[in-house]
Amino acid sequence: MLGKKLLAGVIAGFIFSNFYNDALAKRAPEEPQRDVKYILGLYYGNGENILIREDGGELQLFYRIPGDKCFANSNVYPLTKNRFDHYTMIEAGPMSRFGEVSVKFERDEDGYGTSLRIGGHVYTRYFFSGEREGGEVMRLPARTDWDALRHEANSISVPAALSRGKQEPLVNLATLKGIRLKNVYAGSDNFFQAPLYTTERMYLTRSAAAALAKAQAEVAKHGYSLIVWDAYRPWSVSKLASMALPANQKDMLENPDTEGSPHNTGNAVDVGLYEPSTGVEMEMISGFDEPSVRQYSKFPGGTSYQRYLRALLTEAMLNAGFTGVEHEWWHFQYQANVQYAHLNIALENLK
Repeated sequence: MLGKKLLAGVIAGFIFSNFYNDALAKRAPEEPQRDVKYILGLYYGNGENILIREDGGELQLFYRIPGDKCFANSNVYPLTKNRFDHYTMIEAGPMSRFGEVSVKFERDEDGYGTSLRIGGHVYTRYFFSGEREGGEVMRLPARTDWDALRHEANSISVPAALSRGKQEPLVNLATLKGIRLKNVYAGSDNFFQAPLYTTERMYLTRSAAAALAKAQAEVAKHGYSLIVWDAYRPWSVSKLASMALPANQKDMLENPDTEGSPHNTGNAVDVGLYEPSTGVEMEMISGFDEPSVRQYSKFPGGTSYQRYLRALLTEAMLNAGFTGVEHEWWHFQYQANVQYAHLNIALENLK
């Protein structure tokens, strides 16, 4: 849901199309123990930023180079474990120019890493929205004027420039086997703390729905299924969301009057993975719609397993004909190079 302009440019330098090319051929890595997962994350201090991630059962330290907002070109240092929460960094470079340096983590009473000492320097943990179990997630302040905003948004016509283009019939995604529908914006547990839709039904164009079914068949071979959080969005809903944003946050979404959203065409979908045998939604590196650097498709943090799941999802969607975007790992668009009309058909008026 959150727009392309949020944190724009954070990972410039990557080429999305060739980043994922073999996830479907790989075996899923093991997820590390909780004590390891609880110290992974971003630490800051002394004007520097440090990212700790797990890779192949080992910890790695990413030292952010000035100007590199998403650790895309970071210096990477493997950490050698000495004992619990005590490591040694052995690579030469900016962080260890004087030889081996000790790396020590401090935790809180819940076991989460809260600080990191590298030699004589201390770095404080930055907790992303919802990163702690039971922690708060980022939300807009609650509003009381939703009915008035919705009425106003529904009274405005789609700009003529956005109305032009190809159109296809919209298909109810409930007809697709194996795919779970969880319309986040039909309820209040979302970024806006209010329902943007008045029904839970979800749709895509006929071609996009067929492509999504292909992606579902691909991930099913690996024991997973797709979960859909958002799909076709009437233009009036995009207008409503934009109107609901505070003035200083309007650029979090595409301008509905000049750009519209790919969701308006019925060809964009926000998806994740769940395990059909247990019904458990898979934990990715960030939550859906999390406004942080972790939402980027090539953010290098997290665990090997989380990055594998993200790559598996991405490759399955790309192989099915979708195009991904660098700023949201969950967002995919079908036939992004084709001009489709931005629709304003209310969900209640669709079968």
